[in-house]
Amino acid sequence: MSYRGDYYPPAKPIRVKNGIAVRSKKGAIGGTWWSKRFIEALERIGIGSRLQRGKSYARNGQVVTINIEGGFVHAQVQGTNPRPYSVTIAFSRFPDTQWEEILDALSSQALFAAGLLGGEMPQEIEKVFAENRLSLLPAGRKEIITNCSCPDSANPCKHIAAVYYILAEQFDRDPFLIFALRGRDRETILDGLRKRRGAVAEPGAETVRRPDPPPDVPSGTNLPPLSECMDTFWEAGELLETFPIYLHAKPELEAAAIKRLGPSLYRVKGKDLADLLIPVYPKARNRVLKEIERSSAGRHETGER
Repeated sequence: MSYRGDYYPPAKPIRVKNGIAVRSKKGAIGGTWWSKRFIEALERIGIGSRLQRGKSYARNGQVVTINIEGGFVHAQVQGTNPRPYSVTIAFSRFPDTQWEEILDALSSQALFAAGLLGGEMPQEIEKVFAENRLSLLPAGRKEIITNCSCPDSANPCKHIAAVYYILAEQFDRDPFLIFALRGRDRETILDGLRKRRGAVAEPGAETVRRPDPPPDVPSGTNLPPLSECMDTFWEAGELLETFPIYLHAKPELEAAAIKRLGPSLYRVKGKDLADLLIPVYPKARNRVLKEIERSSAGRHETGER
């Protein structure tokens, strides 16, 4: 069947059940400054117009799988062909000597070390790379090597473009993936920072003062060994009431603990478990603070102290 002018309407891709889709249904994709900067970097090197071709694929869940390992992104994207297309993306990796210089620079400032150890990407981090004549995000087309098994000769094709968008939201959850694509994984980065920060933590060096423990609370140095208290291990001890809890209106790093763990191995209805848990932290904190305020207001009205 032909159409006027020998025009054939474009075939629609085969829908994927439980495919990987971006959370954004309209507008920009990416929730953190670093994921947005990643998309901006791609647009700046001249492939922004072709990125739009993959946005609908990313929003409709056409990406079947995505895996980041060994500095490479491997993905399967469902198109019009019954068999998903294979996509590979690789960034140019920094030499070991340059990574050592970067880690030295990052560890020299507590702001960078604290942010990264808490699972956040400090906004000034790009300056550190620039000062070492490097760019954390792609600065040119030669820094990205891509391949797709589809017949489209354009680069990026819509399948590669869709993976770029999914990758941006992967960066939202785990900024260390950006480092991994440049040659250093999460544990290597954190281990390097810990060792360097530990080396400078000498007498006279700047340290962060922790809150003092409540009075009359034993330090724990005289507690019996675990082997002697196995029968009562799961029971609440006498010190439970004296356990210190510090509440803040808003922490410097939201959901730092779960972000530091990175993407979860489990998914609920196609969504990463970590993505579902992260919003719970501020809601739980706000609920507790409201209850405290309500309780305090009630005691004030009744004259209780």
